[in-house]
Amino acid sequence: MSVQQLPASTVHVMLGDCSAADAKSVLSVLCGRFTADRKGADEPHESVSGRPTVWTVLFDTAGDPGGTAGPVVELSGQPTVEAQGGPLATQRLREALDGAFTVHELGTEAGDQEVQMKLRLDSGTAHETRSA
Repeated sequence: MSVQQLPASTVHVMLGDCSAADAKSVLSVLCGRFTADRKGADEPHESVSGRPTVWTVLFDTAGDPGGTAGPVVELSGQPTVEAQGGPLATQRLREALDGAFTVHELGTEAGDQEVQMKLRLDSGTAHETRSA
């Protein structure tokens, strides 16, 4: 059995604590900048069971990111984003989120090959990064 190694530019993103509409807003921002493992028609939707839903996507942050920082995206809640990947890849993902949301850092763990970070996003006109 062989394990497939993902490229260093890949970031695994888990999005939770939010509505399907907020998930769609966050993922739209990221899909506008990076290549994702999801097709455009694969939109977030609520779980029928009523249990919490977590949306997961793999993003490839290699190359010159498409798009530029757009207008502030309005959110109805405060979604959490957990991201895991190489240092440069997670930095690029964080910069894309900083361009559209106010980002609150909830925690970061860095190793020599990988970074894990947990963020909370907010709507807002002042894009300041704050530790929670």
